[in-house]
Amino acid sequence: MDRGGLRAAAGCSLTLLVALGALAAAPAPAFAQSPELTAFAGVRTGFEFEDGATGADRPADESPTLGLMLGFPLDNDRTLEVVWTHQQVDVAASDDGGTDVGLRFDSLTVGGTYEWGQHAVRPFVSATAGLTLLSPDDSDYDMDLLFAGTLGAGVKVPFSKRAGLRFEGRGVAMLSLDGSAGVCGPGGCAIAFAGSGIGQFELLAGLWFSF
Repeated sequence: MDRGGLRAAAGCSLTLLVALGALAAAPAPAFAQSPELTAFAGVRTGFEFEDGATGADRPADESPTLGLMLGFPLDNDRTLEVVWTHQQVDVAASDDGGTDVGLRFDSLTVGGTYEWGQHAVRPFVSATAGLTLLSPDDSDYDMDLLFAGTLGAGVKVPFSKRAGLRFEGRGVAMLSLDGSAGVCGPGGCAIAFAGSGIGQFELLAGLWFSF
């Protein structure tokens, strides 16, 4: 990542930290409920990459995800959420069966959910925005910082007042902040994004509890 990218990363990270700090310091409203912690696992599909030199397609298989969500209920329907997600992806570097390029995506996003209904199954919609750190396993390639955003919908199924299950499907978009075209290093880009960034679809299931 070049100096311009580092400055953009630092600025975005500082903004995110200030927002989280303000949230932590703000007094809770009188009707505030207990925070919720959700541990989840899922699968993502839809990666589209290209060979950095030839433009040939470099598909990636479905890959697992895991993460944590920390929710702060604002009222009976709305919850503010901080979400961390980790994903590992292997992309073929060539057509001849050469060594795959391993990529790690670690995202920290902030957003929320809106729930409705008073039944045992509560549907919701969700949205988040934040940052993703793209880290190639090969040190010859540079790390990159991406803008990340998600839109989703799902259901929460409580089995007690303080615990339950969460099922969700969501679209995931990631865009480079410093204008890089993919997984690049001093020798050029081995893998290029197919388009202006990365788009995926994710299905996840999680266990939540309040404390």
